[in-house]
Amino acid sequence: MKIYKPVYSIIIIAIQLILSVIEYFEFQEWKKANPELYDLSDLNPLYGKFFLFVLTIGIYEMLIKPSLKKTLVRILLIFVVIGYNLAEFIPIEEFDFEMYYFAWFLAIVSFALIMVRITKQLIKKFGTDK
Repeated sequence: MKIYKPVYSIIIIAIQLILSVIEYFEFQEWKKANPELYDLSDLNPLYGKFFLFVLTIGIYEMLIKPSLKKTLVRILLIFVVIGYNLAEFIPIEEFDFEMYYFAWFLAIVSFALIMVRITKQLIKKFGTDK
């Protein structure tokens, strides 16, 4: 498999990694400041999973040839990252969860398309040997 112009995806993935690490440290500070609330609540931080979703979408974006589909994936990738990280400024209730689930859906689709691509490569490589 060939990788096509990975700089864009690498930058977006690195930005999301930095934002996820910052969110992790903020969560740890909150946990230290409010141990009684942390023990009472059932918190499930999303920053780690969200980073994996962005990573999967970014890897898929790297694997497709420059075309309209690649441009669409880039736009969706930047939309997801900006939407999730700036959700507190958008006046829609729980917009960050909506962006999280949208990224989850895109990651599942991207993962399935990556698996199809890998399967095609394996069939091409091993299917022609007789």
